[in-house]
Amino acid sequence: MIALTLLLSAGTTASAQQQFTRTINVDGLQREYLICLPVNFSESENMPVMMWHHGGGGTASGGLFEADFRSLANSERFIAVYAQAYPDVLEDCTCWGYEEAGGYTNGNYEIDLAYTSAMIDDLVATYNADRNRIYAGGYSMGASYVWDLACAKSDEIAAIAPVAASCYPWTFDACDSAAPIGICHILGTNDFYAPYDGGWVPSAQAQYNYWVAKNGSQTPPETVSIGGGVTRYTWSAGENCEAGYQHFRRQNGGHDVPGFATSAIWAFVSQHTLDGIVPGSDLEGDCADDSIPGDINGDDRVNGIDLAQVLAQWGTNNADADLDNDGNVGGQDLTVLLAYWTG
Repeated sequence: MIALTLLLSAGTTASAQQQFTRTINVDGLQREYLICLPVNFSESENMPVMMWHHGGGGTASGGLFEADFRSLANSERFIAVYAQAYPDVLEDCTCWGYEEAGGYTNGNYEIDLAYTSAMIDDLVATYNADRNRIYAGGYSMGASYVWDLACAKSDEIAAIAPVAASCYPWTFDACDSAAPIGICHILGTNDFYAPYDGGWVPSAQAQYNYWVAKNGSQTPPETVSIGGGVTRYTWSAGENCEAGYQHFRRQNGGHDVPGFATSAIWAFVSQHTLDGIVPGSDLEGDCADDSIPGDINGDDRVNGIDLAQVLAQWGTNNADADLDNDGNVGGQDLTVLLAYWTG
Protein backbone atom coordinates (compact mmCIF):
# COMPACT_ATOMS: atom_id res chain seq x y z
CA MET A 1 0.00 0.00 0.00
CA ILE A 2 1.30 3.43 -0.93
CA ALA A 3 0.48 6.55 1.04
CA LEU A 4 1.06 10.15 0.04
CA THR A 5 1.88 12.77 2.63
CA LEU A 6 1.83 16.38 1.52
CA LEU A 7 5.03 18.14 2.56
CA LEU A 8 5.13 21.26 0.46
CA SER A 9 3.39 22.26 -2.72
CA ALA A 10 4.16 25.05 -5.15
CA GLY A 11 0.47 25.29 -5.94
CA THR A 12 -2.79 23.44 -6.02
CA THR A 13 -3.30 23.29 -9.77
CA ALA A 14 -1.81 20.67 -12.06
CA SER A 15 0.05 23.42 -13.94
CA ALA A 16 2.19 24.32 -10.89
CA GLN A 17 5.23 22.42 -9.68
CA GLN A 18 4.20 19.76 -7.17
CA GLN A 19 6.38 18.67 -4.26
CA PHE A 20 5.46 16.04 -1.70
CA THR A 21 6.72 13.04 0.23
CA ARG A 22 5.83 9.61 -1.06
CA THR A 23 5.85 6.50 1.16
CA ILE A 24 6.48 3.01 -0.19
CA ASN A 25 6.65 -0.38 1.49
CA VAL A 26 9.94 -2.12 0.77
CA ASP A 27 10.14 -5.64 2.17
CA GLY A 28 8.10 -4.63 5.18
CA LEU A 29 9.90 -1.32 5.82
CA GLN A 30 8.13 1.99 5.32
CA ARG A 31 10.49 4.06 3.19
CA GLU A 32 10.04 7.60 1.93
CA TYR A 33 11.26 9.84 -0.82
CA LEU A 34 10.60 13.46 -1.70
CA ILE A 35 9.36 13.97 -5.25
CA CYS A 36 9.22 17.18 -7.30
CA LEU A 37 7.05 17.05 -10.41
CA PRO A 38 7.76 19.87 -12.88
CA VAL A 39 5.24 22.45 -13.95
CA ASN A 40 2.59 21.16 -16.33
CA PHE A 41 3.55 17.62 -15.47
CA SER A 42 1.99 14.96 -17.68
CA GLU A 43 2.56 11.23 -17.52
CA SER A 44 2.49 11.19 -21.31
CA GLU A 45 5.91 12.88 -21.39
CA ASN A 46 7.60 9.71 -20.06
CA MET A 47 10.12 11.84 -18.16
CA PRO A 48 13.60 10.90 -16.98
CA VAL A 49 14.39 10.95 -13.24
CA MET A 50 17.20 12.68 -11.35
CA MET A 51 17.60 11.14 -7.89
CA TRP A 52 19.65 12.83 -5.16
CA HIS A 53 21.05 11.12 -2.03
CA HIS A 54 21.71 13.36 0.97
CA GLY A 55 24.85 13.31 3.11
CA GLY A 56 25.21 10.99 6.08
CA GLY A 57 22.82 11.83 8.93
CA GLY A 58 20.77 14.08 6.68
CA THR A 59 17.26 14.07 5.27
CA ALA A 60 15.57 14.10 1.89
CA SER A 61 14.32 17.65 2.47
CA GLY A 62 17.82 18.68 3.49
CA GLY A 63 19.02 17.39 0.14
CA LEU A 64 17.24 20.32 -1.47
CA PHE A 65 19.82 22.60 0.16
CA GLU A 66 22.68 20.45 -1.12
CA ALA A 67 21.53 20.33 -4.75
CA ASP A 68 18.31 22.02 -5.79
CA PHE A 69 17.22 20.59 -9.15
CA ARG A 70 13.69 22.01 -9.07
CA SER A 71 14.09 24.89 -11.53
CA LEU A 72 16.04 22.65 -13.91
CA ALA A 73 13.30 20.04 -13.65
CA ASN A 74 10.85 22.65 -14.94
CA SER A 75 12.96 23.79 -17.87
CA GLU A 76 14.55 20.46 -18.82
CA ARG A 77 11.44 18.33 -18.18
CA PHE A 78 12.44 15.70 -15.65
CA ILE A 79 11.27 14.41 -12.27
CA ALA A 80 13.51 15.37 -9.34
CA VAL A 81 13.61 12.89 -6.47
CA TYR A 82 15.29 13.23 -3.07
CA ALA A 83 15.88 9.84 -1.46
CA GLN A 84 15.73 9.30 2.31
CA ALA A 85 18.20 7.05 4.14
CA TYR A 86 16.97 4.65 6.84
CA PRO A 87 18.25 4.73 10.47
CA ASP A 88 21.09 2.22 10.71
CA VAL A 89 21.69 -0.40 13.39
CA LEU A 90 24.99 1.09 14.56
CA GLU A 91 24.08 4.62 15.61
CA ASP A 92 20.47 5.05 14.50
CA CYS A 93 21.99 7.34 11.86
CA THR A 94 20.20 8.08 8.60
CA CYS A 95 23.30 6.81 6.86
CA TRP A 96 23.37 5.08 3.51
CA GLY A 97 24.25 1.41 3.58
CA TYR A 98 27.73 -0.01 3.16
CA GLU A 99 29.18 -3.48 3.48
CA GLU A 100 32.91 -4.06 3.61
CA ALA A 101 34.56 -7.10 2.06
CA GLY A 102 35.09 -8.62 5.51
CA GLY A 103 31.40 -8.39 6.32
CA TYR A 104 31.44 -5.25 8.49
CA THR A 105 28.27 -3.29 7.73
CA ASN A 106 25.92 -0.70 9.14
CA GLY A 107 23.04 -3.01 8.27
CA ASN A 108 21.59 -0.82 5.53
CA TYR A 109 23.37 -1.97 2.38
CA GLU A 110 20.96 -4.61 1.10
CA ILE A 111 17.85 -2.75 2.26
CA ASP A 112 19.03 0.41 0.51
CA LEU A 113 19.69 -1.44 -2.76
CA ALA A 114 16.17 -2.87 -2.52
CA TYR A 115 14.85 0.63 -1.75
CA THR A 116 16.50 2.08 -4.87
CA SER A 117 14.91 -0.55 -7.09
CA ALA A 118 11.52 -0.12 -5.41
CA MET A 119 11.71 3.65 -5.84
CA ILE A 120 12.38 3.25 -9.56
CA ASP A 121 9.53 0.76 -9.90
CA ASP A 122 7.17 3.13 -8.09
CA LEU A 123 8.15 6.10 -10.27
CA VAL A 124 7.64 4.09 -13.44
CA ALA A 125 4.30 2.63 -12.31
CA THR A 126 2.84 5.84 -10.84
CA TYR A 127 4.29 8.64 -12.97
CA ASN A 128 5.28 6.78 -16.16
CA ALA A 129 8.93 7.71 -15.60
CA ASP A 130 11.33 6.57 -18.31
CA ARG A 131 13.02 3.45 -16.91
CA ASN A 132 15.75 3.86 -19.50
CA ARG A 133 16.79 7.29 -18.15
CA ILE A 134 17.21 7.03 -14.38
CA TYR A 135 20.11 9.03 -12.90
CA ALA A 136 21.54 9.04 -9.37
CA GLY A 137 23.56 11.77 -7.70
CA GLY A 138 24.57 12.39 -4.13
CA TYR A 139 26.73 14.27 -1.65
CA SER A 140 29.31 12.92 0.81
CA MET A 141 28.10 9.56 2.20
CA GLY A 142 25.17 9.75 -0.20
CA ALA A 143 27.71 10.00 -3.03
CA SER A 144 29.60 7.00 -1.64
CA TYR A 145 26.36 5.04 -1.94
CA VAL A 146 25.89 6.35 -5.49
CA TRP A 147 29.28 4.85 -6.38
CA ASP A 148 27.92 1.55 -5.03
CA LEU A 149 24.92 1.92 -7.35
CA ALA A 150 27.28 2.16 -10.33
CA CYS A 151 28.64 -1.26 -9.45
CA ALA A 152 25.47 -2.96 -8.15
CA LYS A 153 22.69 -1.33 -10.22
CA SER A 154 24.23 -0.51 -13.59
CA ASP A 155 21.30 -2.38 -15.15
CA GLU A 156 18.87 0.15 -13.63
CA ILE A 157 20.86 3.41 -13.42
CA ALA A 158 22.04 5.05 -16.66
CA ALA A 159 24.47 7.54 -15.09
CA ILE A 160 25.68 8.67 -11.66
CA ALA A 161 26.98 11.95 -10.24
CA PRO A 162 28.90 11.61 -6.95
CA VAL A 163 29.95 14.91 -5.34
CA ALA A 164 32.56 15.17 -2.56
CA ALA A 165 33.11 11.42 -2.27
CA SER A 166 35.09 8.63 -3.83
CA CYS A 167 34.24 4.98 -4.26
CA TYR A 168 34.62 2.74 -1.21
CA PRO A 169 37.79 0.64 -1.68
CA TRP A 170 35.93 -2.65 -1.25
CA THR A 171 33.44 -1.62 -3.91
CA PHE A 172 36.20 -0.41 -6.23
CA ASP A 173 37.90 -3.80 -5.97
CA ALA A 174 34.72 -5.71 -6.82
CA CYS A 175 33.16 -3.76 -9.68
CA ASP A 176 34.37 -5.67 -12.72
CA SER A 177 30.99 -7.28 -13.40
CA ALA A 178 29.22 -3.90 -13.70
CA ALA A 179 28.12 -2.63 -17.09
CA PRO A 180 29.44 0.67 -18.52
CA ILE A 181 27.73 3.66 -16.92
CA GLY A 182 28.03 7.43 -17.30
CA ILE A 183 29.88 9.08 -14.39
CA CYS A 184 30.20 12.76 -13.49
CA HIS A 185 32.58 13.04 -10.51
CA ILE A 186 33.03 16.38 -8.72
CA LEU A 187 35.81 16.50 -6.11
CA GLY A 188 37.91 19.13 -4.35
CA THR A 189 41.63 18.71 -3.79
CA ASN A 190 41.19 19.62 -0.09
CA ASP A 191 38.24 17.34 0.63
CA PHE A 192 38.90 15.68 4.01
CA TYR A 193 36.35 12.90 3.44
CA ALA A 194 37.71 11.79 0.07
CA PRO A 195 41.43 12.60 -0.29
CA TYR A 196 41.93 13.65 -3.88
CA ASP A 197 45.19 11.73 -4.32
CA GLY A 198 43.88 8.71 -2.47
CA GLY A 199 44.28 7.25 0.98
CA TRP A 200 41.51 5.22 2.53
CA VAL A 201 39.71 5.56 -0.81
CA PRO A 202 41.03 5.33 -4.40
CA SER A 203 42.45 8.50 -5.91
CA ALA A 204 40.47 10.54 -8.42
CA GLN A 205 42.92 9.42 -11.09
CA ALA A 206 42.58 5.73 -10.23
CA GLN A 207 38.82 6.04 -10.52
CA TYR A 208 38.73 7.80 -13.87
CA ASN A 209 41.38 5.47 -15.30
CA TYR A 210 39.29 2.46 -14.29
CA TRP A 211 35.95 3.73 -15.56
CA VAL A 212 37.26 5.28 -18.77
CA ALA A 213 38.69 1.86 -19.65
CA LYS A 214 35.52 0.01 -18.58
CA ASN A 215 33.30 2.42 -20.52
CA GLY A 216 35.54 2.27 -23.56
CA SER A 217 35.54 6.07 -23.54
CA GLN A 218 37.60 8.19 -25.88
CA THR A 219 41.08 9.28 -24.78
CA PRO A 220 42.66 11.71 -24.12
CA PRO A 221 40.01 13.83 -22.40
CA GLU A 222 38.90 17.28 -23.43
CA THR A 223 40.33 19.59 -20.77
CA VAL A 224 38.64 22.92 -20.03
CA SER A 225 39.23 25.48 -17.27
CA ILE A 226 35.81 26.78 -16.26
CA GLY A 227 37.16 29.35 -13.77
CA GLY A 228 37.36 29.52 -9.99
CA GLY A 229 40.12 26.93 -9.91
CA VAL A 230 37.87 24.29 -11.51
CA THR A 231 39.08 22.13 -14.38
CA ARG A 232 36.66 19.91 -16.29
CA TYR A 233 37.91 16.72 -17.93
CA THR A 234 35.54 15.00 -20.37
CA TRP A 235 36.05 11.59 -21.90
CA SER A 236 33.44 11.20 -24.65
CA ALA A 237 32.00 7.84 -25.60
CA GLY A 238 34.19 5.54 -27.63
CA GLU A 239 33.26 3.42 -30.62
CA ASN A 240 30.93 1.27 -28.49
CA CYS A 241 28.72 4.35 -27.83
CA GLU A 242 28.07 3.13 -24.26
CA ALA A 243 29.10 5.84 -21.77
CA GLY A 244 31.25 8.87 -21.11
CA TYR A 245 33.12 10.04 -18.02
CA GLN A 246 33.51 13.54 -16.66
CA HIS A 247 35.63 14.76 -13.79
CA PHE A 248 35.64 18.21 -12.19
CA ARG A 249 38.83 18.93 -10.27
CA ARG A 250 38.23 21.75 -7.77
CA GLN A 251 41.61 23.16 -6.86
CA ASN A 252 41.59 23.82 -3.08
CA GLY A 253 37.93 22.83 -3.01
CA GLY A 254 36.57 21.34 0.22
CA HIS A 255 33.80 19.03 1.32
CA ASP A 256 30.77 20.72 -0.20
CA VAL A 257 28.56 20.88 -3.27
CA PRO A 258 29.69 23.72 -5.58
CA GLY A 259 27.18 26.08 -7.13
CA PHE A 260 27.76 24.78 -10.66
CA ALA A 261 26.99 21.18 -9.69
CA THR A 262 23.30 20.85 -10.58
CA SER A 263 23.55 22.29 -14.10
CA ALA A 264 26.80 20.43 -14.83
CA ILE A 265 25.41 17.16 -13.55
CA TRP A 266 22.22 17.37 -15.58
CA ALA A 267 24.06 18.42 -18.74
CA PHE A 268 26.20 15.28 -18.45
CA VAL A 269 23.89 12.56 -17.17
CA SER A 270 21.03 13.48 -19.49
CA GLN A 271 23.15 12.38 -22.46
CA HIS A 272 22.97 8.78 -21.23
CA THR A 273 20.42 5.99 -21.41
CA LEU A 274 20.65 2.36 -20.34
CA ASP A 275 21.15 1.61 -24.04
CA GLY A 276 24.08 4.02 -24.39
CA ILE A 277 24.76 7.61 -25.43
CA VAL A 278 21.85 9.70 -26.73
CA PRO A 279 22.35 10.11 -30.50
CA GLY A 280 23.41 13.60 -31.47
CA SER A 281 24.65 14.53 -27.97
CA ASP A 282 27.99 16.17 -27.23
CA LEU A 283 29.34 12.93 -25.74
CA GLU A 284 28.93 10.89 -28.94
CA GLY A 285 32.64 11.25 -29.67
CA ASP A 286 34.04 8.35 -31.67
CA CYS A 287 30.67 6.64 -31.88
CA ALA A 288 29.03 9.34 -34.00
CA ASP A 289 27.94 8.04 -37.39
CA ASP A 290 29.94 10.24 -39.75
CA SER A 291 29.80 7.85 -42.70
CA ILE A 292 29.01 9.26 -46.13
CA PRO A 293 25.80 8.04 -47.80
CA GLY A 294 26.80 5.99 -50.84
CA ASP A 295 30.21 5.00 -49.41
CA ILE A 296 29.54 1.26 -49.68
CA ASN A 297 33.12 0.06 -49.19
CA GLY A 298 33.83 2.39 -46.23
CA ASP A 299 36.83 4.26 -47.67
CA ASP A 300 35.29 7.70 -46.93
CA ARG A 301 34.79 8.35 -50.62
CA VAL A 302 31.91 7.85 -53.05
CA ASN A 303 33.33 6.92 -56.42
CA GLY A 304 33.47 4.32 -59.17
CA ILE A 305 34.15 1.48 -56.77
CA ASP A 306 30.82 2.14 -55.02
CA LEU A 307 29.07 2.60 -58.39
CA ALA A 308 30.36 -0.79 -59.49
CA GLN A 309 28.88 -2.42 -56.38
CA VAL A 310 25.46 -0.82 -57.01
CA LEU A 311 25.48 -2.03 -60.61
CA ALA A 312 26.62 -5.51 -59.56
CA GLN A 313 23.67 -5.80 -57.16
CA TRP A 314 21.12 -4.17 -59.50
CA GLY A 315 17.64 -5.62 -59.02
CA THR A 316 18.52 -7.45 -55.81
CA ASN A 317 17.77 -6.61 -52.17
CA ASN A 318 21.43 -6.43 -51.13
CA ALA A 319 21.48 -4.39 -47.91
CA ASP A 320 24.81 -2.63 -48.56
CA ALA A 321 23.88 -1.45 -52.06
CA ASP A 322 20.24 -0.60 -51.16
CA LEU A 323 21.11 2.98 -50.19
CA ASP A 324 17.51 4.21 -49.85
CA ASN A 325 16.43 1.12 -47.86
CA ASP A 326 13.43 0.38 -50.05
CA GLY A 327 14.25 -3.32 -50.41
CA ASN A 328 15.51 -3.08 -53.99
CA VAL A 329 18.74 -1.90 -55.60
CA GLY A 330 17.76 0.35 -58.47
CA GLY A 331 17.58 3.86 -59.85
CA GLN A 332 16.88 5.57 -56.51
CA ASP A 333 20.08 4.11 -55.08
CA LEU A 334 21.99 5.40 -58.08
CA THR A 335 20.51 8.86 -57.37
CA VAL A 336 21.72 8.73 -53.75
CA LEU A 337 25.19 7.66 -54.85
CA LEU A 338 25.54 10.44 -57.42
CA ALA A 339 24.26 13.06 -54.94
CA TYR A 340 27.19 12.30 -52.60
CA TRP A 341 29.78 11.63 -55.29
CA THR A 342 33.32 12.65 -54.26
CA GLY A 343 35.27 11.07 -57.08
